Amino acid sequence: MTDPELTVIVPTRERPGLLRETVQSIVASARAASDKLGATVRVLVVDDASPTDSTREAVAEMTAAAAAAGPAVSVDYARVEVHDGRKDPGAAIALGVSLAASRYLTIFGDDDIMLPEHITLHLRNMRHGADVSAASYFITDGELNRQYAKRRRAAHLGDLLIGRIDVNDGAFVRTELIQAVELDPALLAQMLYPVWATLLIDGREFVYSRTPSFLYRRHDANISNVNKDAEDSALRTSLQEKYQALASEKLGAVPEPRKVDWARHKREWRYSKKGYVRWRMAATELAVKRNPVVRKAFRMPPLPPKES
Repeated sequence: MTDPELTVIVPTRERPGLLRETVQSIVASARAASDKLGATVRVLVVDDASPTDSTREAVAEMTAAAAAAGPAVSVDYARVEVHDGRKDPGAAIALGVSLAASRYLTIFGDDDIMLPEHITLHLRNMRHGADVSAASYFITDGELNRQYAKRRRAAHLGDLLIGRIDVNDGAFVRTELIQAVELDPALLAQMLYPVWATLLIDGREFVYSRTPSFLYRRHDANISNVNKDAEDSALRTSLQEKYQALASEKLGAVPEPRKVDWARHKREWRYSKKGYVRWRMAATELAVKRNPVVRKAFRMPPLPPKES
């Protein structure tokens, strides 16, 4: 295959069973995009120094299967040789981004499932001139039973700078834009925050889809679960302060965050008892986060002063 149009980077470490299921779903979505759009897709599995050869062997089987099915989709393997001891696959993500030679790329979790329309939907957005295309998704349990939809809204710099992130790590992005931003694995779960903040400050075009197009699997082995600690909170606060200062310098002021659209949440959830409970929980969480004592305890930046 010559340089593909899209690279799907899948960072992983010693989870061949989950990985196989994930890559198979990506390949199916890539085949659908090839049939509909003539797309060429490279699935790049980046092994974060797994201690055994199980990941390499699983990818070798999938590479052969993809090659036998036709040239539009390939599955390749890369490896971080020495594990950095961190609980997040930042080194694998950074290596994958550096190896991408496609026009667009996206990063996809090794335990999630891509739905057939996912690549087609977001590749269309990118072809129409977007710099970033963010995806909505279904939250599932460990057995992939769908719980509810998490729908994106337009990314907004003011929201991002106070920690409301409406662009997920798996968004499609122009490769040259993400490669131009230094990716620091030491930032753990916040590693892509500088990418989205930089692009929003630079006025790049962010689009989104409210149609859920992948399954986000929640289970005990989620990497995101182990990253919710004091270190991650401190990193998040530090980054917010850094990019608030940068936005103020470049734009002359820090944009105000949007008001939470509770009317929209009520419209989406009013026919669901579970949805109503989630709405009440979200409202309670917001109220707690607005408490200055809580914000100080968790090292969150102070809320902006109320307008008189």
